Amino acid sequence: MNERTSTAHVVNVPMAPHWNAELTATVDLSRGEFAAAVKALRKRELAAIHEKALAHINEVSGVDVCTWITSLTDAVVRCLARRAFLGSGASLRDYERWVAVCAIGGYGRGEMNPGSDLDLLVLVDDGRAPPWVAAGNQELQTLCWDVGFQVGGSMRTLGELDHIIREDFVTATAVIEGRRIDGSPTVERKLEDLLATWRRKRSKEFLKYKVGELEERRAKTGASLFLMETNLKSNPGCLRDIQLLCNIAFVLYGGRNLLALEQLEVIDRDDLAGVIEATSHLLLIRSLTHFHHGRKHDIFQLADQLRIAKQLGYADVSRLRDVEHLMRRHYDLVTKVHRTVELTLSRLRALGHLGRRPLLILSRRVLDPDFTSVEGRVYLNDKAAFWQLSDVGLRLVRLCRTAQQRDLRISFELQRLIRANLAVLSEEVHRDPRIGRLLLDILGDVGRVKPILSDLHHCGLLGILLPEFGNVTCLMQFDSYHQYTVDEHTLIAIGHLDAFAREQVPGLTAMRSVWPRLQRKDLLVLGLLLHDVGKYMGRGHVARGAMMVEPVARRLGLNAEEEDLVHFLVERHVALSDASRMRDFHEPSFLATFTDRIGTVGRLDYLYCLTWADAKAVGEGILTGWQEALLDEIRAAVRDEMTRRAGGEPVGRKQRMVSELVGAGWTPEAVERWMADLPHTWQYQVQPGEGRRHLGVLEAARNDGIGMEHEDLDTHDLLILALPDRVALFADVAATLTGHTFDIIDTRTWVTASGLVLYHFRLGSPLLGRVKDAQAWERLRTDLRKVSRGELQAGTVLARRRKAYGVATKPDSAFDDPAVKIDSRTSSQYTIVDIHAKDEAGLLSTLCQAIADYGVNITYACINTMGDVAVDVFYVDRQGAKLSDTDSDGLRRHLIATLRLTSAETAT
Repeated sequence: MNERTSTAHVVNVPMAPHWNAELTATVDLSRGEFAAAVKALRKRELAAIHEKALAHINEVSGVDVCTWITSLTDAVVRCLARRAFLGSGASLRDYERWVAVCAIGGYGRGEMNPGSDLDLLVLVDDGRAPPWVAAGNQELQTLCWDVGFQVGGSMRTLGELDHIIREDFVTATAVIEGRRIDGSPTVERKLEDLLATWRRKRSKEFLKYKVGELEERRAKTGASLFLMETNLKSNPGCLRDIQLLCNIAFVLYGGRNLLALEQLEVIDRDDLAGVIEATSHLLLIRSLTHFHHGRKHDIFQLADQLRIAKQLGYADVSRLRDVEHLMRRHYDLVTKVHRTVELTLSRLRALGHLGRRPLLILSRRVLDPDFTSVEGRVYLNDKAAFWQLSDVGLRLVRLCRTAQQRDLRISFELQRLIRANLAVLSEEVHRDPRIGRLLLDILGDVGRVKPILSDLHHCGLLGILLPEFGNVTCLMQFDSYHQYTVDEHTLIAIGHLDAFAREQVPGLTAMRSVWPRLQRKDLLVLGLLLHDVGKYMGRGHVARGAMMVEPVARRLGLNAEEEDLVHFLVERHVALSDASRMRDFHEPSFLATFTDRIGTVGRLDYLYCLTWADAKAVGEGILTGWQEALLDEIRAAVRDEMTRRAGGEPVGRKQRMVSELVGAGWTPEAVERWMADLPHTWQYQVQPGEGRRHLGVLEAARNDGIGMEHEDLDTHDLLILALPDRVALFADVAATLTGHTFDIIDTRTWVTASGLVLYHFRLGSPLLGRVKDAQAWERLRTDLRKVSRGELQAGTVLARRRKAYGVATKPDSAFDDPAVKIDSRTSSQYTIVDIHAKDEAGLLSTLCQAIADYGVNITYACINTMGDVAVDVFYVDRQGAKLSDTDSDGLRRHLIATLRLTSAETAT
């Protein structure tokens, strides 16, 4: 079954023939009437194009839609140009003698999307131009703005343009993409001659500039093809890369037809067909996105992906959502573009188009009878005979191990050959134990695993060796938390282990002591490679992934103990992360059960390293210093528990905390009083350096009714707050923070025996400069005091959020499946409430109020935000006791009803 509802061939839907007639009829109108009439025509016809594109969505291509828009734009610009120049005193004959009105840039390429800028060049013949030329150009620019174009226009003589493009390659790029819309054919021919001369003289410098531009673009936007929210223009494999290929074709062969690149001898017709298909795909998505937003909008956001997947007729198939099928195709297409770009650049360097032609013989190294390396890349010696050998798979994997040991990469040419011959490999690689041992050797060489593993993956060979990993190729994780596809996330995680092994990143605090004790780093990397393979079937990936370990272990020749370790890593890969963020892991009953599940110190150390690499690879800035500290803390807690069970005595956390606080200036007596007042878990949950701040704000709250301290950090703001406890205080505090346009990223709370509540918040704000505004903090302090005393309604403060200007919206994953789970077994004292819900402004306040309204007390909370999903955990009781089964079910129903009501109100 195809995931799309239609696979009809691409057709051109004929456009309306009345444009020219309507535009001609405007000739006698006054200027204001003329501009209004043309603007109305353009707006109407763009709407008609949008309607036609949607009506024939699986019959038209992105090129078709852009051609329609470009044709409309040509007709309008031609009309404007004639009105401007002829109205400024030119005769038609003089106009067609002196001036060529040219489309350049994206407009020149015929790739006009609804929100594209209008790039115009008024090109004037050399000589003494008549005065109407300047006046006509000025009027043309003004008319373009009047009818609604975003104009990028300039006027140049041929001589001026010749001088400019010799050094200004930005202008040169736009001009070589140009075409005449109206005016002088003679000037157009002279421009063609000028560009031919320019090609002969400046091609090498221009190509070097374009390659540098590509490298700069990748440095700015990232080198990954597999971002969840990609920029349709500038990300790798997208429109800018395709335009680069067209520019290379022009410079080398005089035309922008991509088929000319076959002359480079490494690019074949299939490569170019993939680029052409990707072009149409990207242009269609870009047009649909522009139409929907009513403006230029080049970031393919999650909400856009959902909408366009439905517009294109994708369906939920094989447990994957329609949007996941769309994005899998998207990533496949941009990958084809990227490979073609890399093959082209490799060939340009070899042929000397980017500088002096390299003496390849100097870097040539024969690796074995089958393979040779040139300039750090591995090539196949005999392309025909090799694939007839009986042990092709073994030779390829052995070559990959050799390349890894010598820090070589597999050439794009060889990768393409491997992809084309994968069918001959599958049976051999699954029955030859030598291949399994070689793969383990590759995985165990930590410090240089990711490069060779990436090459193995991109040529498809890794998917043959490990079909389980091949299933997640280009598979998106549709949420606003993960920033990469499953396979890219996994390779990035392995790259983090490489970087740690090379001492390029510090890792977690204990990793330097733990790392040397890991005897089987190959099994650690194998566990990381398999940790998310269950995601190809949707939710429940942890259990499903663990079930896939056994066949992998059998193929790789692992013994029972080795298989058991890999199974443990896959089955428990989220355990440390989840427990550190969503449980009071120092509570004795939870800690005892959790330690049982970990088993041994050795397993704990493997899991600790895997968890760091996995969490760090979710996305840039996702793993915060706070979360790293929590991972260190839970490892220490579990290790201490294991030490106690072995009859040892771990270093006392309480004594360390007392020493720290006395060192900060508190008397031992004051420290003892406060620690007796705080819940016993506080001393385990507080991080080094936080205790003195906590006691400071508690002291202030006792004396003044409020204690508050904040600090502006690099990625967030820290707020420590203490207030007298009362019913629904947490709800009101959360509402007040939200009303002051702060976003609560995560929270820890404690209630003292003397009736104070201590909050430790990590905050962000969508308003730039908010966290640096001293007056904003003072206003927050004032409102918190009033809300605490009942002098101000928190709902009134919360309402300000809806009126705030400049508040950016988060990426929207359309998460519409709130979940509430209630657990009365894990904790010996409290009932634990787990809530996953769409994060909205005021959600935390709503949840806390709902819990209070049900007559339940919150004693501890772990508040987390994962993209646009709130993952909140509350430890609750009723009159000092856990909830009964009846009360637990009632609270769950009450919270679900609250969440649904909130969602409905937000939607309206």
